[in-house]
Parts: sequence; C-alpha cells; structure tokens
Amino acid sequence: MSHFDTVVSRADTGSLKWDLYRGKDILPFWVADMDFPVAQPIQAALEARVAHGMFGYTLAPEGMSEAVINHLVAEYQWQIDPDWIVWLPGVVTGLAVSCRAFCPSGHEVVVNPPIYHHFFDSHEVATQHVVRVPLKREDNRWTYDMDAMREAFNANTSLVMMCSPHNPTGTVFTREELQALAELCKEYNVIMVSDEIHCDLVIDRSAKHYPAAAACPDYADNIITLMSGSKTWNLAGLNCSFAIIPNAALRDRFKAGMQSIVPGVPPLAYEATLAAYRDAQPWRQELLDYLAGNFQYLQDTLGATTVLSVEPIQATYLAWIDATALGLSDTKGFFEQHGVGLSSGEQFGQPQYVRMNFACPRSTLEEGVRRMQLALQSLKR
Repeated sequence: MSHFDTVVSRADTGSLKWDLYRGKDILPFWVADMDFPVAQPIQAALEARVAHGMFGYTLAPEGMSEAVINHLVAEYQWQIDPDWIVWLPGVVTGLAVSCRAFCPSGHEVVVNPPIYHHFFDSHEVATQHVVRVPLKREDNRWTYDMDAMREAFNANTSLVMMCSPHNPTGTVFTREELQALAELCKEYNVIMVSDEIHCDLVIDRSAKHYPAAAACPDYADNIITLMSGSKTWNLAGLNCSFAIIPNAALRDRFKAGMQSIVPGVPPLAYEATLAAYRDAQPWRQELLDYLAGNFQYLQDTLGATTVLSVEPIQATYLAWIDATALGLSDTKGFFEQHGVGLSSGEQFGQPQYVRMNFACPRSTLEEGVRRMQLALQSLKR
C-alpha cells in the first residue's frame, strides 16, 4: 500500500482547509494544500532544527541556494547564479512586491483569467489597474489568446503577471507559447512576472515545464520568476519562496519594494525547503504517480457523468470542472449541502466552474466522489 493512502486526521491542528467546515460533515477539497504528511527527510530536518531551541532572525542556511540551483539544472536545464535569488515568505508576496516595484501610478497589469484569485488583488487598487485578458480553449487545453493580448497592450502596460503552470486550468505552456508572449512584451517593454509555484507538479508525463526565463533567454533580463517548494512538498504553512531576478537593476528595485513590508523567511521554513530540494526528490516522484492516479480516477468517475466535465490538466493537483450543465446559481453551495467543499470558479473569474483539490488519500477522494454522485442524483429526482 502506498504511504499516500494513509489517512491522517487534521482535526485540532488549526488547519485552514479543514476548520472551514469544523463541526460539519463536509469533506474539504478546496484550498491548495495536500492531505499527505511531509517526506521523512523534511520531518527529520525540522525535528533537528527544533532540538536546537533557538529561533531568531535567520539567514538562508548553507547549501540552500546550491540545492535550488541543482534542482533547476536537473529538472529544467536552467543554470542560474546564486546572486539572482531573493528569498521571500510567499509567492503572493512576490506578486504584490512586483506591482509595487515595477508598475507606476496609473499603469496597468495584465492577467489571464480564469486564474488564481490573488492575481486580481495584488496590485495597489488606488493607483494601478488590472486588465483581464481571458485565456482561450484550443485543442482541449487553455492557452493565451495572443490577438486579445496584443489588443490589450498599450503604452501604460507595465506588467504581465503569469501563472505557469496555470492554476486553475492545469496548462503547461509550451516553449513556443512563452516565446510568443515574450515577443509581445519586448515590443511594449513590459516586465513578465511568472508565478511558477506549480512547476514541479507536472502529472502529464508527455508535458514539459519551461521556466519563462529559460524558454526566452533573450528577454530573461525582463522576467521575474517566482518559485517555492510549498505546493510540491506540502510546506505552504511554513512560508518560504524565492524570486529569481537576473537583472541587477530590477533586483534592486524589487528589494526596495520589499522594504519595511516583507518579513524574513522563518528558520523552520528554510530548513524544510532545503531538505525538500536536496533530499526529498524520490518522494516527489512517488507523489506525481499518485496524483496522476487520483486524477485518472476523477476522470473515470465524475468525468463519466453527463453534467460535469473534468477538463484535462497537465499539472497541479487541482481539477478544473465545468459545471455549466447543472444550471445552478450556486454550484459550490449545492455541493456543500451534500457534504463536499469545493472552490467556487467565481473567485478565478469563471463562475460556472468549480475547482477540486485531489491531493488526498484515495479513500478520501472516493468518498468525496460518492457524495458528489449522490448530489447529482438528487437533481434528477
């Protein structure tokens, strides 16, 4: 039996995911953290650090940058310099700092819905503007609508904030798609901010993630890459991420944007992240196989219904489900009434959809699917 099959109770742990429905018989499949214990090397590293007993202001430990650099070379053949790395307590923090650092008052940030909701609110509302250019569906996957992007860009466009791989559609963008976007950004002198937090969660083995800066080396000096081990190794509550900024001038502006508002990375977060990148790669490979199996189960069950479309994804552990055929005004609320907590598509910019986190033991997923099937049957009655 896979160790990912083990159900571990998260009751009384202050879990955001589970406490939303505390005291209710609702299984949570909403926020993007996994119901799997961390890999043993991470657990051991945390226990060793706790045993030290001191938790003051902390610098990145020795070997930290090296572990990240080795991972990027091994996975993406992308060689970076350690000076390019700026440590952060979160990728969302990196989005907000980028708006503060690179988008002057009155200028615009382009985002591509459906997209993770923080892309809509990371800017400074009083002074900056978000321009939404929806993705388009093409060949059964979501991608950039380059004609619409070109129409949206103008002299006041300062940033395009990307999600790559994409949340919630699960798209892994091709090298050619990234290069086409970079060409447009070059024409208008627009900085690309690429949130790549899901890059190590490609479950479609025929797909390959390309860091935007690696895919577009001629424009890399104008690309801010945001990464973290948090989604891949289930470390979201520990708060360690990083920006990769090759351009020293942009890096200085980014750091200035952090001044007085961004706290340092906590010591336990550093230790867990170091152990993840350096020692927990075998665990990640097992995880990818398990997640692929869970997604296949969703496609075989919910996808077999005539009213829910489980769209193909290439990455993440977040199923993007088209529930338009249900004709409901509150799809999320409907499934909650039947014991299943999903994310509403409305927060991503597409209200007829729901998002389902399938990073959980198979037995938990099976019970969630059973409840959803019963919910659908109730509509027929």
